[in-house]
Amino acid sequence: MFKIPKTRVKSHILEKVIGVLMALFGLSAIAIFVQSVSMGYLAQDIAMLEILLIVVLAILAQTIVLIRIYEQHD
Repeated sequence: MFKIPKTRVKSHILEKVIGVLMALFGLSAIAIFVQSVSMGYLAQDIAMLEILLIVVLAILAQTIVLIRIYEQHD
């Protein structure tokens, strides 16, 4: 068998990756909202999509906070 090396990802790199993901999800939520408003089409599907994107953003923000708390105890 082969051994998997145990390596830790640096927390500042992880925070930057999560920050980029948050920016992408935020921009996509804004773009979807603007396009739906400009087309005059606000349906339940679009509202549900916006809510799901906001939930993903909240989870990523919580992850950054937890990383910083974990960093303090190291």
